[in-house]
Amino acid sequence: MTTGTIPYCDPKGCVAKGCTPTTCVGAGVASNHKLFERSTRVIPGGVNSSIRAFRAVGGEPYVVARGEGAFIEDVEGKRYIDLVQSYGAVILGHAHPAITAALRAVAGEGTSFGAPTPREMKLAEAISERVPSCERVRLMNSGTEATSTAVRLARGATGRKRVITFNGNFHGATDALLAAGGSGVATLGLPGTAGVPEEAVANTIVAPYNVVPEIGHDVACV
Repeated sequence: MTTGTIPYCDPKGCVAKGCTPTTCVGAGVASNHKLFERSTRVIPGGVNSSIRAFRAVGGEPYVVARGEGAFIEDVEGKRYIDLVQSYGAVILGHAHPAITAALRAVAGEGTSFGAPTPREMKLAEAISERVPSCERVRLMNSGTEATSTAVRLARGATGRKRVITFNGNFHGATDALLAAGGSGVATLGLPGTAGVPEEAVANTIVAPYNVVPEIGHDVACV
């Protein structure tokens, strides 16, 4: 992985000259602070997921330029050991040679079709073979889609409504799972953020870890 600061393009002065964010040198050298500030002008909060804003730890996000294996590098050339690995999605590390080679090999065949493909069938078969408890697989684009669908499936299969989540954890950005924990052993139906109506979390129970609350038997899933 090459290192060094990354030039960036100022849209007010450089686009007209035909340069790109990776080739522009006229606007100066990028910094995490400058790019984050620029991002806040067009992206709410400057990030596309609130956890990336680093506000919970009183910081400002670094802007990643590249990654290789267990390491990432920001636009200022600083190198980090990446313990996050895209929150588990990059299980083989960044830019794994086999993954990048496979992506290059199929990129010319198209990117998205909105229809079944042989590869998704083969992927589902591979997952089922390696995880015997996964008898059938539904592929999703995000964790939020996966948990939302799982809740709907559990409610449909059991005929029950209530869902248990855990205090201090993130279960996806669907309304039913954005419930806040209270001071009791288990809290029912408190919205965790503005924009989530009470009725959306009316059947969501937020429980602390290692405590089994008395909630009856009307639970669809945990």
